[in-house]
Amino acid sequence: MSEREARRSGYPLTIPDRLLLSEDMKRACRRRDFGEIFRLVNRRAPASYAAIAAAVTKMTSARVGDVIRGDRGIRSVAVMERIADGLGIPGHMLDLPERPWEGTPSPAATAQNQAYARSSPEGPNEPPSVPTTGAIPGLPIVHVDPSNSADADALPEIVLVSVYVDGREQIVPINRRALLGHAIGAALQGSGPLRAVNASAEIVSPKPTRPHRLRAGRGEAAIEHFRDMWHTLVRADNLFGPRHALAGVHQQLDMLQGLLEDSRGEHRQQLLKLSAQYAESAAWLHEDSMDLSSAETWTSRAMEWAMEAGDEGMLSWTLFRRSQLAAGKKNAGQAIGLAQAVQRHERALSRPMKAAAIQQEAQGLALDGDEIACHRKLDEAHEFAAIAESSGDARSGHGDFCTPSYIEIQRANCWLNLSRPDRAVSTFKTALAELPDVYQRDRGFAQARLAMAYVGIQEYEQAAAEAAAVLDVARGSGSGRTLQEAVTAVNALAAASNVPAVRDLLDAVKENAGF
Repeated sequence: MSEREARRSGYPLTIPDRLLLSEDMKRACRRRDFGEIFRLVNRRAPASYAAIAAAVTKMTSARVGDVIRGDRGIRSVAVMERIADGLGIPGHMLDLPERPWEGTPSPAATAQNQAYARSSPEGPNEPPSVPTTGAIPGLPIVHVDPSNSADADALPEIVLVSVYVDGREQIVPINRRALLGHAIGAALQGSGPLRAVNASAEIVSPKPTRPHRLRAGRGEAAIEHFRDMWHTLVRADNLFGPRHALAGVHQQLDMLQGLLEDSRGEHRQQLLKLSAQYAESAAWLHEDSMDLSSAETWTSRAMEWAMEAGDEGMLSWTLFRRSQLAAGKKNAGQAIGLAQAVQRHERALSRPMKAAAIQQEAQGLALDGDEIACHRKLDEAHEFAAIAESSGDARSGHGDFCTPSYIEIQRANCWLNLSRPDRAVSTFKTALAELPDVYQRDRGFAQARLAMAYVGIQEYEQAAAEAAAVLDVARGSGSGRTLQEAVTAVNALAAASNVPAVRDLLDAVKENAGF
């Protein structure tokens, strides 16, 4: 054990000397390339994202992943010092004062340390500095008077605005209602800046009048109607996106809730199962529209109705939906735990449902930085995958979207989350070529992620081409998730604005900021 390792015997994580003294680590430290430092610790220490976050303190595993992928940077000296202390990197390697665990700090070192902390742009009392690089110049500035109806009507449904997020200028889609209602600050709260899209607020139309009690003999016909309509709306979502399905789902839900008030016995049980089914669909459509609050509300409603109906399969599926929501928030532990809970209800799961739950567990493992376990789970999911010739209307039950090509798209997503964009590119391209045509929304989302993978390997022209295509898909479908990924790619490309294709894309966004 080296003297450094002995001094740090009480610390939860100390990177070994063989890694600390490697040329790769020395180079990353000289450059203050914290994405590379975290990647090296993750791969060679080895330490999971969660272990790195716990060692650094005041950091989540999601942020560790963001830093490794280059989505976020480390600019605060105070945070750099916590990284040095958490991982056991001597101060001089990061051009920092000597760390307390290296020896007894001198008064001069202590004063210098305090000076660094005061200069931190992420300190508690200092606002972030205005960035000088990585910004997207020239986004149109629009002055809107909310009291002027002409101004309001002239705005598109979703407006791209420029805001500062973590000290960097970013393009963010804002829903027109949030913009006119002075709610941008509130809209930007949550799991990410793009929660502001909330396109479902514009999609859902006023509720129709609820039906009165059905006459005798019409109950079975009503049940058949709701079943057929659900399959039609699922197919519409897969083909065209949430904008074209969400209003219909809510109309059916409203009628079902009206009928439930007067139903009893077996007929009520059937209506409860259908209500849970529609509520789960509403949850997914709201999630895809980036209205996460409504998604959580309708997931809870689906769980409640499924519990009353004794529908174990739907109960399991609501846990799957909650796992998806947790993964969207980059909560790896909850995503893994809920996906495992689904699999414990094995007798209630069809083979495609089981495949979906297994690949969902793999998503959580990727967020947690566990590459080997992640890919083992994806291999296992293939054993239960739905047939490739899916019609996209869930006639074979929940999970029929989980085809072999869908699983490979998720593998590509995992490669991207594991900071392997090179592997992600080839996997995305192969899987997209095999994805059934009916899943157009999934295709758009995968293309957006492919654009980010191309950015990761610095193939900026290909990234710009994919991002431009996806923006068109997002405009037509209302898929906030797709728009989020596309805009993330656009923001990442801003640093390569000298590339003609990238410059053309940025110009197009600036000229047509509405969707």
